[in-house]
Amino acid sequence: MKKLLKTIITATLLASSASYAAPIDADTKKEIEAIIDDYVSNHPEIIINAMKKLERDEQLKTQQAFLDIIKDYRASDRHPFLGKKNSKHYIIEFFDFNCGYCKVMEPFFEKALKEYELQIIYVNIPVIRAESAQLAYLGQALYDTDPNMYFKFHKHFMTPDNKKADEESVKALFKNIGADYDAVVKKISSSKNTIDENIKDSFKLKISGTPYLIIDGQEIRGAITSYDQLKSVLK
Repeated sequence: MKKLLKTIITATLLASSASYAAPIDADTKKEIEAIIDDYVSNHPEIIINAMKKLERDEQLKTQQAFLDIIKDYRASDRHPFLGKKNSKHYIIEFFDFNCGYCKVMEPFFEKALKEYELQIIYVNIPVIRAESAQLAYLGQALYDTDPNMYFKFHKHFMTPDNKKADEESVKALFKNIGADYDAVVKKISSSKNTIDENIKDSFKLKISGTPYLIIDGQEIRGAITSYDQLKSVLK
C-alpha cells in the first residue's frame, strides 16, 4: 500500500509539473520520490486514511447503484412485473429459474399481492447452471412478446418440483400455454440485452447468488423462509 501510494503521489506531482513547466529531469524526480518516501514513512496514518477513503468511495458507489437500480426498475417495462407501478410497497427479486429458494418464496409473493398494494419485479440472472441461461433468454423473449404468456412460463418453472428444460419439453410447454415457440426464439437476439444488463447490475450490487431481494429499500441477501417474515419486512 505504501509503495502504491508513493507511486500515485509521484505520478500526480510529475503530471502537474509537466502541465506548468518543463519536464523534470531524472535527478529532480529522484529527489521528489525521496521526499515522498520519507513523508509516508514518518506519517503512516496517511496510508490508513487513504484506505478508509477508498472504502468510503466504494460504499458510496455501491449505494448510488442500489438507489439508481430501484428507481430504474420500478419505472421500467423491460422487466417482468406483477402489481402496479408506483405501488406503496415493492419487491425486486434477482432470481434464477433453477433456484430452489426462489421457488419457495413464490407462494409468499402471490399471497402478498392480494394483501398489499405491491409491485413485484422479477430480475433474471442465470447463475446456477447452463440451462439457466437458456431459460432466462427464452423467458425474456417471451415476456417481450406477450407478458401474460410469460407468467404462465414463469409459474411453470418456479414451482418447487424440478421441471424438464430440454428443447422438446419446452416446446411442449409453449404449445400448452398457447405460445409460438419459433417466433419467440427468433426474438431472443433482441431480448438478450436485458438479461445481459441484469447481470451487469448484479455485479454493481455485488450479488453472489440468488435469491437477492430489495424490499421497500431494504436489501436482503438470501431467501425469506416464511410469509410472516415477508410481512414483517413489508410493514
